[in-house]
Amino acid sequence: MNMFEFLGIAVLAISITGAFVIDRVFGPGRRNSQMQLQLAEQHIRELLTRLAELERHNDDLREQLEWNRKLLEAQDHVLQQLGPPAGPPPLSRV
Repeated sequence: MNMFEFLGIAVLAISITGAFVIDRVFGPGRRNSQMQLQLAEQHIRELLTRLAELERHNDDLREQLEWNRKLLEAQDHVLQQLGPPAGPPPLSRV
């Protein structure tokens, strides 16, 4: 084996070993980052779902408020047609 073959094999071995070392050192961080990214995306989806539910609930409350407003207007209209309320009824003495 001449010197160039030996150097080639040594460079190849060092490169493979370096790739394994780099994967061991930086691999878990990358996987951890991917896991955190997936958790963040899931949290965003949950927040968007919650936001949609709250918007629907808000619309329901607005509709309920509108109905109550209409009922109060109708009540006011009826009370205006009846005229001013009479004074308090006289107290009876027994």
